[in-house]
Amino acid sequence: MTVSVNSDMNDIMTQQRQWDDYAVVNGDNPGSNYLRGYIERFNTVSFFNEYAGLLSFFFVMGQVCAPFMRVPIHGTFIDCRVHIYWIQQSRTGKSIAWEFTDRLLEAYGIDSETFTAGSDAKLIGTVESQPVVDDNGRPTGETNHITIPGLLNGYKTLLFDEASVLLNDQKSHFSDKILYLQQAMAPLGSRTNVLVKHLVGGSVRTPSGVSLWMTTFPPKDIMAHVLDKGFFQRVFLFQNDITSEQRQTTSEHRMSGAYVPVGDEIMDYEILAEYIHECVGDVKGRLFDAMGITWETVEITNPEGEIEERRIDRDEIWNRLTDEEREDAAMRHAHDIFSVSAGYHPAILNAVDDYYGLVTNIASESVRETALSFLPNIENYTIIFSNLIAVLMRSPQITEDHVMMASEIIFDNLHNLTIWLEQKESVKDRKRVSAERASWTNAQSQCQKYASEKDGVERAMQSELLKVYAAQQSVADITAQRRFNALKKGGQVKIVKQGAGGRNYVSFSWGG
Repeated sequence: MTVSVNSDMNDIMTQQRQWDDYAVVNGDNPGSNYLRGYIERFNTVSFFNEYAGLLSFFFVMGQVCAPFMRVPIHGTFIDCRVHIYWIQQSRTGKSIAWEFTDRLLEAYGIDSETFTAGSDAKLIGTVESQPVVDDNGRPTGETNHITIPGLLNGYKTLLFDEASVLLNDQKSHFSDKILYLQQAMAPLGSRTNVLVKHLVGGSVRTPSGVSLWMTTFPPKDIMAHVLDKGFFQRVFLFQNDITSEQRQTTSEHRMSGAYVPVGDEIMDYEILAEYIHECVGDVKGRLFDAMGITWETVEITNPEGEIEERRIDRDEIWNRLTDEEREDAAMRHAHDIFSVSAGYHPAILNAVDDYYGLVTNIASESVRETALSFLPNIENYTIIFSNLIAVLMRSPQITEDHVMMASEIIFDNLHNLTIWLEQKESVKDRKRVSAERASWTNAQSQCQKYASEKDGVERAMQSELLKVYAAQQSVADITAQRRFNALKKGGQVKIVKQGAGGRNYVSFSWGG
């Protein structure tokens, strides 16, 4: 990461920033100490992918907090889930990074699934018909319709280890999957978050609390999908290029670890999960207090027939609520879980100003418009990361410091994203120019040539050239003329007049 925002959050300046330069990591407090340990543990698995390790933390924390936290914004709500789309070369630590994340989720008690291929039913569920039988096993003629939940149902995490498959728009069902994932990422409790599919045996309704972790090598046609301004504007898009030197450093580090014992100071997954338990316990405690949930004592009959008293804790009472009741409680008590400091909103607005200052300075209009389409989601993630940092710090108040910690992480990614977009645009422009030149050269080759009386150069008659070009490119004559005029304006066309009628004869000079 190479860009930072200064301490006043006003001026953008360039500097080299490593993962341990982030304020959320290098602070002298239990939360920062934990996060340093988290990333250091991550780095023993996925070498030199520390920024991805930081995202892994927010991904995990977002999912474990998702049932309890909502962020109110002007009468609507967003949730704290984090959806990652990580683009990086193959064999550079993406898959092993998931193994770390998955094992931590397992230690915490969060379900995780993997999607590689399959039908829509695998994602959103299906309805199976089962014949009803009597006590003797004979069919009664009746049928039960059983709903089988899909991978997107409920609170869990879902891995797409090769997410480029989602970009295969040559097959219609992949487009459907993208639509389902976009619905799954819609705010919890919203109508768009519920996936519905009508089947012969009935309808499947899937309210999705899933957090998505998607990784892929850099697909050739990635920009076409980014420019669609749809799916990629809903995820946290992290693109990273690994140089050959970095690959070698990673290989040397990996091989030098053979038969080297791991130090006792390295946290295991249970220890990592325990601190998250404590943090989320604070959040749940404030929610349960606001709901008036207290411990209950109930009478039960033991196997011996004796009546005993059993204490029911608050988690069990919460789990007995319906999905609708829990969602209502999370939204109704959003203001009871967190308060914000006086500096919170100024810090948020300063962050937004920094984002727009970065993007509006992009020279290319197309890149600028694409980058602007990411900003609403970037702003949401600033709020989400601020909330999750407050959870990490075990603070019931979200402060300007938490916003600053979140925004510097997100600003760096946005800056790298704009650089990547500019690079892709430059490559696209070169390909477009090359293709345009090739089309005019090909059209010229199909025309009759006339040697110039002035310099002896063979040229095509302009009128014939334009007709051949229009026919080959399947465009109108006026379009061919407009493109030709653009080449003239760019100084890439030489026209010589000759003959009794003073006809125009054309040659091209492409230059660089």
